[in-house]
Amino acid sequence: MRDLDDWMPPTGDDRTLGLVDFSIFPHLDRPDMPENTMAAAESWAAEIGGPAYAIDDATAVKVAGGAVDVVSEGNWKFFTPAP
Repeated sequence: MRDLDDWMPPTGDDRTLGLVDFSIFPHLDRPDMPENTMAAAESWAAEIGGPAYAIDDATAVKVAGGAVDVVSEGNWKFFTPAP
């Protein structure tokens, strides 16, 4: 089975389907993914240069009618791109 970490979209970036204008760092602080720390998410967000969310497995990002809502019983953070 192939890990998603090894998969690259055809465009070579994280735009995927282009349905939203932000990126997601999933599985934040998951015990079986020790590399998915908040520090790693902060470093990743600084590199991508766009709006992004780091979310754990108890968090979802809901987009309806252009409005973005975070639904969470866990840990998450929104990263605003640096000017």
